[in-house]
Amino acid sequence: MTRSNRALTQFVIGKIDEYLDLGPGRFVNAGGGNSSVTLTREADKDVLGVWLFGEPIAELVFLGGRFEGVILFDGNFYDNAGRPSRTTRERLNGILDHLGEICFIPEGVRVFIDPEDKCTYVGRKAKRLPFGKGYKAIAITAHPVQLEIDHE
Repeated sequence: MTRSNRALTQFVIGKIDEYLDLGPGRFVNAGGGNSSVTLTREADKDVLGVWLFGEPIAELVFLGGRFEGVILFDGNFYDNAGRPSRTTRERLNGILDHLGEICFIPEGVRVFIDPEDKCTYVGRKAKRLPFGKGYKAIAITAHPVQLEIDHE
């Protein structure tokens, strides 16, 4: 299913699926345009890193081959209000949408700008955390229904 009209977001989703389908032994680090996806392995821990313009924006953590959660970073690119760039939000939302679709995290988790206070958040409905310049990374723990979210 197409999650975005942006080819580079689709590239990132494809690399996540490559890891899930082929496993770490056959995964190939790759870059496309301004994005890249890399695998770091330590004992029984795999970290699938997603990079935008050479800056980390997401780390998908697997322990013993099982998805444990995702850590989101703001990418160090901001608009004039200190919010993560539109490209960063697009890439992260594609990843979050895919993780929700495959039941690794709850569906509907997004990076969004609140229309009232104009701040950026990660979450859904009332369960959300501020995100962007001056805030720590956000960790979302694996759970298909319940949103478990905290600053890293």
